[in-house]
Amino acid sequence: MKHQQLDKLVYMSERPFWHFLLAAPLYYFTISMSLKMFDLFYTGRIMNGLKFTLAVFFMFVCAAGLTFTKKVYTNSAKKNVRFNFTLFNIPLCKDILFKEIQYVSVYKNHSDRDFEVQIWLSETKKKSVSVHFNSLSAFNLASKMANGLEVNLLDATERGNFKWIEKENL
Repeated sequence: MKHQQLDKLVYMSERPFWHFLLAAPLYYFTISMSLKMFDLFYTGRIMNGLKFTLAVFFMFVCAAGLTFTKKVYTNSAKKNVRFNFTLFNIPLCKDILFKEIQYVSVYKNHSDRDFEVQIWLSETKKKSVSVHFNSLSAFNLASKMANGLEVNLLDATERGNFKWIEKENL
């Protein structure tokens, strides 16, 4: 718990309002279909209850996908970055922690035409931590992470023309 006090929040995903508008009916139908599912199991119609269970699960996953929050914390002293995923302030999974980050890069995947934010743990070991459809959002996250970790940022969006963005320029 002590290490979390040293961590600094550098990024929190912002959901547009229409995501919540789409998710509201999905949550409503999830609750109403759950009640119907329990009724089906109670009355002995097991197969129909199982079908409703699958539908309830699918609708909840869709609604959660529209409303979950991603937070990124950095610790510049230890060069650690921690990812936290919550749904209405309820943790969805254990925090994902990467230690001893060397630098952060933004890479353009030319086959998929998307931008990946990668953290480098050594000269040859890297982890892709986020995928974005445009360079602006990818550089926004990468620069906040690099600034919080006090490391350099590598612009790898053009083939064969990688550019370092120094800490001072972030």
